[in-house]
Amino acid sequence: MDIIDLSKAELIGQGRDRDCYRHPLINNQCIKVSRKPQKQTRRERAYFAYLLKQGVDTSKLAHYLGTIKTSRGEGAACELMLNDNGEVASTLSNAVRNKEFPENTIRALMDELREYLLEQQICVRDLSPNNIMCQVQNGHPRLVIVDGVSNPGVNPLNIRIPALSRYFINKSWKSLEKKFAALSNGAIEKAGNNACMAVPDAA
Repeated sequence: MDIIDLSKAELIGQGRDRDCYRHPLINNQCIKVSRKPQKQTRRERAYFAYLLKQGVDTSKLAHYLGTIKTSRGEGAACELMLNDNGEVASTLSNAVRNKEFPENTIRALMDELREYLLEQQICVRDLSPNNIMCQVQNGHPRLVIVDGVSNPGVNPLNIRIPALSRYFINKSWKSLEKKFAALSNGAIEKAGNNACMAVPDAA
């Protein structure tokens, strides 16, 4: 297996445990490399294999594509969410901060994502605005979860018993709502401050 050189690869994201690089050879892929032991990657790999085996609709998840060797250690190749124009999609955090979409559009997309997770019984260990991307596909925005999809605990029944899955999905969603509210309030305050700064002194 060839070793992928990441020395000049674009760093497009950083989490608590992993760095995410744009694949230097494949335009629509990224590579996640752990800075710590590979627990998170192993959890995600096992859970994604389970979802596929169960025939779950994974259309709103960035797909795990395999393990590869890189100059920075073992990496996980994953789908990279690109917009129609070929640019990397914004995270939900950046989309809200930069007001890339109307607030009611974001709200509707979030409601749709929540229903999807509950219907497909997909658990997310860390549901955060930084782990969700707003991809423009065929002219329409959609939300895609790109990180943290795994069993939320050590009990394997968490992802197999519907009642437990719903409990953890709702729990993680409440956490996301708090983060989203703080993010939205910060964006509103920033917009207000910028508006005030734009008004010239009466004197």
